[in-house]
Amino acid sequence: MTRLILLMCGLAYASALLMPVASPKAGQASRVILDPLPKVYVYDHCPFCVRVRLGFGLKNLKYETVFMANDDIPTPTALVGKKIAPIFEDKDVDVCMAESMDIVKLADADPRYGAVGQIKPATDRDDIKAWMKTVKARNSMMQRPRYMMSYLPEFANEDGKNAFVKNHPVGGVEKSEWKDDSKWSFDQRWSAYVDSYKQSLLEIDDVTASLKELDDLIFCEDYCTEGGLSYDDIDLWSRLRSLTIIKGVTWPTKTWKYMKNLSTKGDVPLLDCMQC
Repeated sequence: MTRLILLMCGLAYASALLMPVASPKAGQASRVILDPLPKVYVYDHCPFCVRVRLGFGLKNLKYETVFMANDDIPTPTALVGKKIAPIFEDKDVDVCMAESMDIVKLADADPRYGAVGQIKPATDRDDIKAWMKTVKARNSMMQRPRYMMSYLPEFANEDGKNAFVKNHPVGGVEKSEWKDDSKWSFDQRWSAYVDSYKQSLLEIDDVTASLKELDDLIFCEDYCTEGGLSYDDIDLWSRLRSLTIIKGVTWPTKTWKYMKNLSTKGDVPLLDCMQC
């Protein structure tokens, strides 16, 4: 049954990726196509990786996306010395760097990657930061088991899934304890993920309620802060995308349009096609 669910989710995601993309809208930045294309090494579930994909998409900068397996240590280590994502590589100018916001800021300040200053500075929205802090632990519990149930490229094999479960605790367990093999066996970790998923089914309404609270903080359907699209959006939208994998959540109209609009403009698909 699990393999069937994974196959169905994978087919749904593939279908979504094959849908035709709408033509550029008036006012969209001119397409920037370098030769050779810069590369961005990412995991699809990772909100920090999504920041770069969204930022580049909003700038209409073409790049090669390299989805790394979650258990792939040699690739990122060879690039920047450790297992980390995202990684931005532009061989033509000898750039290879990590840290998501630094990557987006570099691209938005360098005319090589299109018109500069297209993304407004962050405004330090304490209200949105407080909301994200409040929901962080619960959202992790909601999302992590679903990553294991759905098809994402970094989890295309069992080794990738096992590496994620080994390094990402659920159930409020401290990471140092979770990774201690003398305290948590392989089977115990996976059982905890199953229990976490079951518990999450009881908290769907809580996610809906928290999104209603957020809806009052989002300025409009195109950006969260009055004045235009900013780094506030690069951070917030990328985190919210992970919630679109949860089946049964009712999104407020404005916030859902915000998610769909930036998905289209930034050329980053949502995860709603593989909800579970």
